[in-house]
Amino acid sequence: MYKIKFFLAVLAGLALCSAKAAKNDESMGLTLSGWAGWMRGAVMVDGQKAKIHRDSMNYFDDLDFGYSGELTLRDSSIVLLGSYEYYDGIVSDVSVGGTPGSLESNENTWCLAIGYPLGTGSSTFDFLVGLQSLDMDNTLNLGGTEYSDSETLYDAVVMLRMKYELFSDFYLYVPLMMGGTYLSDSEFIYDAGIQLMYQFNPAFDLRVGYRITGYDFSDSSAATDFYQQGYSASIGMTF
Repeated sequence: MYKIKFFLAVLAGLALCSAKAAKNDESMGLTLSGWAGWMRGAVMVDGQKAKIHRDSMNYFDDLDFGYSGELTLRDSSIVLLGSYEYYDGIVSDVSVGGTPGSLESNENTWCLAIGYPLGTGSSTFDFLVGLQSLDMDNTLNLGGTEYSDSETLYDAVVMLRMKYELFSDFYLYVPLMMGGTYLSDSEFIYDAGIQLMYQFNPAFDLRVGYRITGYDFSDSSAATDFYQQGYSASIGMTF
């Protein structure tokens, strides 16, 4: 019940912020991103703990691809953020008790957050709190036998977004997020990145960088505990 109340509170806050931003004729930003990375760790599938194996010499032959969109409304006193990310067909070599197999995972992640802009001018620093959801579908093939299940998690998160001007038209963009435990299904989650941004004009920018994100479902040794890391590229538009 507390998660439903928390979710409704977030939605109400988003609606108020959206109306305020529209009334004040403040900025709206849209960021479209893609990233290529690798999954590591262990995933529980229908009672089977699949440990993911990656050959460090073949990382570039074993990339998985994800896509995301992020919408931000901002004025001088408040920031509203909504995002959605899709990771399709993550295929990994795994082992279960020494038996080799393969794991295919699909992930859908969305996040709603409200925050306060602490920075002004060309460099900005935003602090936000919100709710993130992960929908994960897994299919494990082990010795010709197929196992499958799905999991949906809701987690309270804290976010920091920093945009720092290095020199003319070049910026360092650092998005950070962590959550879990309190008002959450997960034990611990995190997402951290660093990107070099080039601002073509006030309405358009390009970013490239690196990102790592991870989930620890619980403190049990039998629980899913995985992370993903890789290269990211984004285009940002401001209206």
